Amino acid sequence: MKKIPSVILPSIIILAIAFLSRADKYILVGLYLLFPITFIIQGGIYSNFTKELIIGFILSSIAFIVPINLWYHTGSCIELLVIYNILGVISYFIKNRVIYRNKKSD
Repeated sequence: MKKIPSVILPSIIILAIAFLSRADKYILVGLYLLFPITFIIQGGIYSNFTKELIIGFILSSIAFIVPINLWYHTGSCIELLVIYNILGVISYFIKNRVIYRNKKSD
């Protein structure tokens, strides 16, 4: 039950950023700075690849694609989404590697 908010919260944050950027038209700041940082942090907070990371990335991807395409009419942001997901997976594996090294040295 504790894991559900950590899986859903990043997608809610992405929706909030997209909604707040809509009023100010600062979507480029969101696209190139805030959304990648959100996906990187999201990859760092998850501990289970299949149960948390994949479900969290699917929810965040939906929360990213739907508002961006509907509100901003940007066309396809699939390339950006693939890059964001790759950044999140890289941060997940780096976190796990650091944890593994710390446990190994103890």
